[in-house]
Amino acid sequence: MREIATAIGMGMPGLDRRIIRRIDNESIIAHVKADIRSDFILAPHYNAIFNRSGDDLWEQLKQQLSAGTYQPDLPITMSVPKERFFTRPGSILRPADRFLYQALVDNIMGELEGSLDRGRSFSHLPSEETGQIFEPNHESWERFQARVAEICERSEFILKADISHYFERLPQHHLVNLMTAAGCAQEVVSLLEEMMLAFRERNSFGIIQGVYPSDALGNFFLSDFDAYCELADILSARYVDDIYMGFPSEAEARQGLAGLIETLRKDGLHLNEYKSKIMPADEVIREETAIDRLFDEIREEVEDDESYERASPYGFEVEWEEDEEDEDDEDEDDVHDLENAAVEHLMENIGDYPNHEVQIEKFCLPILRSAASDIAVEHVLENLKEKPHQTRLYFSYVSTFVRSNQDVADALEKLTSDNTVSDYQRMFLLAALLRARTVERATVNTAIQWLQNPQVAKETRAMAAVFAAKHGVAVQKRAVRTSYEGEQSDYVRSAILYASKYLSTVERKTCKRAWGGHGAINTLIAKAI
Repeated sequence: MREIATAIGMGMPGLDRRIIRRIDNESIIAHVKADIRSDFILAPHYNAIFNRSGDDLWEQLKQQLSAGTYQPDLPITMSVPKERFFTRPGSILRPADRFLYQALVDNIMGELEGSLDRGRSFSHLPSEETGQIFEPNHESWERFQARVAEICERSEFILKADISHYFERLPQHHLVNLMTAAGCAQEVVSLLEEMMLAFRERNSFGIIQGVYPSDALGNFFLSDFDAYCELADILSARYVDDIYMGFPSEAEARQGLAGLIETLRKDGLHLNEYKSKIMPADEVIREETAIDRLFDEIREEVEDDESYERASPYGFEVEWEEDEEDEDDEDEDDVHDLENAAVEHLMENIGDYPNHEVQIEKFCLPILRSAASDIAVEHVLENLKEKPHQTRLYFSYVSTFVRSNQDVADALEKLTSDNTVSDYQRMFLLAALLRARTVERATVNTAIQWLQNPQVAKETRAMAAVFAAKHGVAVQKRAVRTSYEGEQSDYVRSAILYASKYLSTVERKTCKRAWGGHGAINTLIAKAI
């Protein structure tokens, strides 16, 4: 892997020392730690670096940038389930690449934002809160929905459009030109261009999906489209690549569709024919805003509820770096009863809204999780296998009850023996079971089998190493430790080193001495544990 990454990174441009000095490493690490909460891929061994070895990471990277020796690695990429059992790629970056990607985009965020028309583009609005990158999703979505409703009131027909595989096909060259035109520092743009090419193995189309810097760049890319709508006097609103355009007649809407298709085609982009269509404006209002009106009513009822305020707009939020001795008390101070039953009532009656189950789950489950309300446990357990596209959300919710509800733990352990569960689901399954007080020996053996099976995704095998080391008996812990030498994946080997934190003090020290010098990442992990 390193040889490939080095080859594709030949000729990387440097970064001026003045820009390097302006990088606020604490701010960058805070942004990355916020981003981690919504990662598609769970990597506790990488997270530990940002939590405990962030300064050392920055020192390593700063030396490479100053010397002109920095080389990016290929991303860690996994197939992430979508609705109707389709998949999309989700990625995380290795720690140094993630830090630098975030730092470079943070450097030009002002120029990106200055080029956006916030009367037309509503997603990923930069936050002024310390440690946060963007404003909460639900706030941006509410503004977007309000704009869509306004467009519907002023139009007869609406073109609802979605770009197919947007992040996978976005043309990097056009993105680079747009950044340059926006006034972004040229050497920052040049380094970003080389990183994007390296991440895609020199393929000039597509940017990695699943990290905040890409969210910012993906939203910025369509600023060109917003400008076109403004010049053509077309009412429009978009949330990344979900686009609404308003027209006075169906014929003009058809012309708008043809023009949009042709505009996108020039950049190698295409509309998703399944999701794109022309609709009467009153039908859009009826279909698109009905459930949001319901959510608005509930928000008004619970706006002073601490559980609602605490509910995160992000995904899976298990704290990987919690202190072992604090585990027994970790939930007591964090539980806040719901002062209003509206959310529980909506979740209990989710069957009354068959076309909006996904939206209701995304709205309700984070709030219920914050309140430690188990009202949705049965619903989630019944749907874990049937709705793989909700994997991250579902396991985020049920992980809350693994320590306190043995029935939940038992149901999750049973899933480990189900061969129809995907590697992606297994990764989250093991992550949730990490929080269990105890697990069956057979469950640990299954995790070790996954760890030692090269046919299983490396992301799942890495999680299996951490899980087995934590919950295993002595012989099982030894199986994890001895797997290191025969392991071909650097990613999994680093996870095994991290997992040694669950071994005896003597064994952990031995592992750190033996493996801590096996690359920059292992050096940082050894310091973190």
